[in-house]
Amino acid sequence: MFKLKDIKKDRLVIFDLDDTLVKTDAKIKIISGRTKKVIAELTPNDFNSFKKKSGHILNFDDFEDPDILRQGKLIHSIFSKLKYYYKKGIPVAIVTARSSSDIVRQFFLENGIDIHPDLVIAINDPESNLEGNIAERKQKAIKNLIDEGYINLIFFDDNEDNLRLAKNLEGYKNSKIKLIQVI
Repeated sequence: MFKLKDIKKDRLVIFDLDDTLVKTDAKIKIISGRTKKVIAELTPNDFNSFKKKSGHILNFDDFEDPDILRQGKLIHSIFSKLKYYYKKGIPVAIVTARSSSDIVRQFFLENGIDIHPDLVIAINDPESNLEGNIAERKQKAIKNLIDEGYINLIFFDDNEDNLRLAKNLEGYKNSKIKLIQVI
């Protein structure tokens, strides 16, 4: 296996996972803190605009299930772009709101793409040591990649907040960031 230090680091293409590369049946369950019953189920897109209220408990168990990810439908127009960059030898990263980079990396291996483990970043993994909301965590993950030496970035994501905060990093250590919103 190659080491991250052996990868040419001037360019990097970053992809979000859910609703950018794959659509799954995974839902975020909103649970009443009082009754402990599920009061709503949100898609990742619905969750982008969700405002948590006190008493809500969020359950992300569906996103821990590798079978739900495997059964998802690839968004071929974007997945083909990932494969294009990968085949050209341009480093590809996944920055996802999921909490297990191992599940995400395994999904790509099963699809014939060996993304370096250090470039599969699950921002909600407790070991990531990232804080803030999802967009802030993604921004910090991208900042860390710039700190690693990647300065010419392309970032694919379906969420405007994630893209906006990533764009705020442009110029940090002379980085350039091209944004592509997946609709």
